[in-house]
Amino acid sequence: MAEHTVAHVPHAHSSHPAKPKPGRRRGSSGRLRRLIVWEWAVVLGLLSGLGIALMVLSRGPDPRHEADAVVAQMKAALMGRPLGEALFDSYPVVSGAGRETMVTMSGIPPKVCVLASWDLYRQGTITVNGVTPQRVSAAKLVDLCNDATPATIIWTPKTGN
Repeated sequence: MAEHTVAHVPHAHSSHPAKPKPGRRRGSSGRLRRLIVWEWAVVLGLLSGLGIALMVLSRGPDPRHEADAVVAQMKAALMGRPLGEALFDSYPVVSGAGRETMVTMSGIPPKVCVLASWDLYRQGTITVNGVTPQRVSAAKLVDLCNDATPATIIWTPKTGN
């Protein structure tokens, strides 16, 4: 039989692993870096958009703050105190005397009307857009305040307020 020489013997697996080629490894890690940079860019873009949206939404008028200002002005007008700047281009008007004293304010946006009416109802009787509700609820106030835009509130305080 023919003798096998070292030249004809199939390559035997050596115990040392083959060294990776530097070119391939560098290419895959470069792609990984680009992918990570792209992912961070997307995350930062989304967070920036969320931040901008929150700033835009938070700059809108606050109905609760405006309702508190309406209630404060109506109470100040009732007491005869000087009023600050006009709210919604109108000032409260006081009419009557004694138990028949009424404070009227017009030009109030619907959301502010609901909140202010609820606060004033706790301290007297309210009439919204010409209607004095027998039973006051949030749903009833929403309906009344949306009947006419802008709304008019007439408040008759309880005696002693």
